Amino acid sequence: MLAVLVLCLLASSFARNQLPLLEQEFVQYLHQFDQAHLLSNEVEYQYRFKVFQQSQQRIADLNANSKHAKFALNKFALLTPEEFKSQKLGQTISAQTFAQACLAKGVDKSLNFPLDVVEAVPDAWDWRTTGGRGGKGVVTAVKDQGSCGSCWTFSTTGAIESQWALKGNELTQFSEQVIVGCSHGCSNISGQAVCNAGCDGGFQWNAFLDIMSWGGLVTESAYPYTGETGTCNMPAKNQFMAPIKNYTCLSGPDPANEQQLMTYMYQHGPVSIALDAGLLQFYFGGIVDPFFPNLECDPNSLDHALLIVGWGQEANWVGQMTPYWIVKNSWGADWGESGYFLIARNLNICGIANAVCAPYM
Repeated sequence: MLAVLVLCLLASSFARNQLPLLEQEFVQYLHQFDQAHLLSNEVEYQYRFKVFQQSQQRIADLNANSKHAKFALNKFALLTPEEFKSQKLGQTISAQTFAQACLAKGVDKSLNFPLDVVEAVPDAWDWRTTGGRGGKGVVTAVKDQGSCGSCWTFSTTGAIESQWALKGNELTQFSEQVIVGCSHGCSNISGQAVCNAGCDGGFQWNAFLDIMSWGGLVTESAYPYTGETGTCNMPAKNQFMAPIKNYTCLSGPDPANEQQLMTYMYQHGPVSIALDAGLLQFYFGGIVDPFFPNLECDPNSLDHALLIVGWGQEANWVGQMTPYWIVKNSWGADWGESGYFLIARNLNICGIANAVCAPYM
């Protein structure tokens, strides 16, 4: 019996070694990213192998046309672009619709930052490392939305977490799940109600207004994230903290001026944004730039909400500077640059300046 087992193992090992090089890479990928269960499902194995090859080609094309960013195989390499969008992004909304949605709530313009003001700010600034108690930053750890289109809730909590810390409080992780399940606020867009819908997407500004009515947010530990829309289990009033007074729209109907946006962030902290994020599926590091023949992102079709936490600039080999934003994502710390990405500044890349808003306390 033992001899038979050894022969079977040797045969299996020999068969794997005889696979074409590309398929050997695929098998290695399956083990590395905990997808080895596909080895026992021939139909799904063959389908995902095809997707894997398409992902490799797309990564090669992106790297061939990018001056500052690096793209590589990651945990999303077995997802088609359509699957990636359905699991990680929200509904595609035009930049104009976002602007209408943010402004439709009648935000008091007197509360808005005077966007004709540009203050001298540092060449580099990072709220992850400054502004908080004890010399700490005001940005919480990177989180993971899972296979739920709830990016808008992470953008919302991220902005409020930073505001709470900037007020001198302990940096605290607040609950996305209470927003996923309980925030159903709507904006009237051209006579049609567009409402927050859990894992099916939503607007940060609708969430800000709901949070104002609740008296703040509860902590992550009090209402843990499940990654499912589920039902609303509204906590007791005495559990809510970090109340916000209002929010402001920093873009709409025109994109935010990115120089002015730096001034706002320098004075007030991180801001919530949205962009077209399809390009980010295989992002590994570096600065997402505008030098693609087909950039694979449309500044007028926004599908993912995030948080800008700072900015900087990088010199190339001849000393030319590329300014960039530092953006916090919600796809886990094992994606990108420890959960963050850099994107070129002052060019409205992928629509990053088309849907900017921020709460305040």
